[in-house]
Amino acid sequence: MPAFSPSSPIFSRLMGGFGALMLISFLTGCEGADTTHTFAPACPKFDVPGPLADLITYDGKGLDAAHRLTSTHILAVQGDCRTGPQDEQKRPLTRVRLSLNLQLERGPAAKGDTVTIPYFVAILQDGKIVDKKIFTETLKLTPALSITQVNTPLRFIDIPTGNNPQISPYSMEIGLQLNHDELDYNRTHLRAAQFQEHVQ
Repeated sequence: MPAFSPSSPIFSRLMGGFGALMLISFLTGCEGADTTHTFAPACPKFDVPGPLADLITYDGKGLDAAHRLTSTHILAVQGDCRTGPQDEQKRPLTRVRLSLNLQLERGPAAKGDTVTIPYFVAILQDGKIVDKKIFTETLKLTPALSITQVNTPLRFIDIPTGNNPQISPYSMEIGLQLNHDELDYNRTHLRAAQFQEHVQ
């Protein structure tokens, strides 16, 4: 899949809040067979806001390195778009297929061999969030290594194609689902992340 440069406008670090969401039915999050045609519809632009790319967990006894359980970092977003099914009104849908490339780090206080990672995909139109889907993945930590890279399973999301299949009317923001304390920690302790986006 071709790569987009991290300097692309796609990586604009949109920082809008995620509290007020108008949930509508077009974000399905389904995982079924997709229909492939000769000309695939255009993909929405992807963005990973910097403060939402990292999740560091601790054992509750302190915030120094000795008490760290795991560190998770989004390194890249991979995806493509296919012709999807039709909606209930027989309108065409675009099926977006997404996978995250994550770096997992086992901390000194970690005891288990797995880590559960919540992340979200938000759909934006004209800069406003119109829907949001939250996924949860339980991933295996490599016992022999402190740092490993994994790809999340493909997720399939259907969005309206719009009047022109070569121009998507939507964009997507993708990030780790953080609580307020975790987000504040990232903003005050971590430097801005750099990303790669692989879209076909």
